Amino acid sequence: MRQKLEDAIKRYGLSHMHADIVNMVFPTIMVKPERQEMIPEGQSKMGGFPDFPKDWEYPTYKDIPLQFIAQLNLTELAVFSQASVLPHKGMLYFFYLEDAGDDIVWGEPHQKDGWRVLYFDGDVSELQTVQGASHVYPQCALSFWEEERLQELFIEDEADSDKYYAMVEELYPETYDYHQILGYPRALQNEVFEEIADMTEKRQDEYVLLLQVDSDEQNLNMLWGDSGMLYYCITKEDLANERFENSWLLMQCL
Repeated sequence: MRQKLEDAIKRYGLSHMHADIVNMVFPTIMVKPERQEMIPEGQSKMGGFPDFPKDWEYPTYKDIPLQFIAQLNLTELAVFSQASVLPHKGMLYFFYLEDAGDDIVWGEPHQKDGWRVLYFDGDVSELQTVQGASHVYPQCALSFWEEERLQELFIEDEADSDKYYAMVEELYPETYDYHQILGYPRALQNEVFEEIADMTEKRQDEYVLLLQVDSDEQNLNMLWGDSGMLYYCITKEDLANERFENSWLLMQCL
């Protein structure tokens, strides 16, 4: 990736911005869902029904069951260097209430129960599939890979800005939806960490992206507002202490 980027910077006539562009590079774990009718219990997946411990209650918001978004088997992710900040075993679960009527869950403080991140640190072989929400997304198996990406970069000069984003499109031809674990969020409106920090009265540099879920009608029949994104974030302190229940969600759309 680095050599391809170096070559592209020269070809697009952006050598005068070399330092700024290189500083925008970040590593991440990309996620690709693929519909699969049968997925063994305890494996990572998006959509379908979650695999829960026997004694867990299904999460709700105002007595409405949340939609199941994803479960990540952390043993599957432990092979990636970026995942060293996560526990190396157990399961992370992500929920969100899409069917909230007029009360769209954007991630505001009064909507705190409109999403949930749960962590099970036991033996995933003991988990059992449970039915919860009536609105169920198509079940997809997941594949993961590490990749270096480029952050959004504000460039005042219009010609340089056009060159930069043309270069980004060349380097990352998007043939899949933009689901991502860790790394830097791909904001559609305001800077994600800054917006969450404003709502939680914390510093934006305290936050880590746990999971970014793109609108994905082809694989998952997920559409967040007008082609939006879900961002599940957590402070570095809560992550280090495995307090995933304190995770915050933000929804942005175009």
